[in-house]
Amino acid sequence: MTSAKQIRNVALIGAHGTIGAPILSALLAAGHKTTVLTRPGSSTDFPSAVTVHVGDYSDEDFVLRSLNGQEVLILALGFNAYDAQIPLIKSAAKAGVSYIVPCEFGSDPTHPKLNAEIQMMNVKAPYRKLIEDLGVSSWIGVVNNPWVEFSIRLGLYGIDLKKRTVAFYDGGNVKSNFTTLTRVGETLAALFTLPEAELSKNKNEFVYFNSFYASQKDFLASAMRATGTTEKDWAITNISTDKVLQDAKKPVTDPTTRMMLLFALVFKEGYGGDYNSKIVDYEKLGLASEDLDALMKSLVQELDA
Repeated sequence: MTSAKQIRNVALIGAHGTIGAPILSALLAAGHKTTVLTRPGSSTDFPSAVTVHVGDYSDEDFVLRSLNGQEVLILALGFNAYDAQIPLIKSAAKAGVSYIVPCEFGSDPTHPKLNAEIQMMNVKAPYRKLIEDLGVSSWIGVVNNPWVEFSIRLGLYGIDLKKRTVAFYDGGNVKSNFTTLTRVGETLAALFTLPEAELSKNKNEFVYFNSFYASQKDFLASAMRATGTTEKDWAITNISTDKVLQDAKKPVTDPTTRMMLLFALVFKEGYGGDYNSKIVDYEKLGLASEDLDALMKSLVQELDA
């Protein structure tokens, strides 16, 4: 890592969630002074190094007190709680928080073809605009594509480890970028250890995280190594991404079909899944490469347990 490592005061909301938990672990491992805001009735079981504030997110006085002296606010709320960001963003501005990481943690919101097909991509834009309009904080948006371990557990990359089935999109050869939950947390925590001159380059910009630049066939090859199998042990089918697009546009569509459109487009050429030229400088951040086979093996063992 270049220059001296900087420790910051970081507030996190959603610390027990799917993405919030690995972010919390990484913040603590990086040495950041970490504060968690949580609602009444939620678990307050956090490591002793964490400062915990319990209160209503819509209570401006509570949020202002909790954010006093914080340099960074990370919002790791679920997709059904996006509007809860509004009072938090406003309070962060009043508290003088320099950086806000809004609820992004998905595919590339800057890609026009992807945005044209996935309307949900545009839902997040007003929260970034609110941060800019208030004129105090700067946002940093995280792009990581569908999380690796989360997606593989649910078979969302087209590979079902338990059933030994594979559904290749357009032959399974298109490479895209994929990030583990652990690496999202580690990268975000490392990013905030950069000196201000470096960190400020990311103001009101997206940062692109990555664990593996891989195709479906690469994931299958790793799965076969992890399970000691060969292709003949797997039932392999092929799906046209164009057909998935057509099905998702039908007037009456199964909600699952619409959800799977995002995963199909990750593996479709020209729809933003490949952002390999944009990823953060992991050497500068001091983070070593991850091992896909080791991760796949652990998932196989978990799912077979």
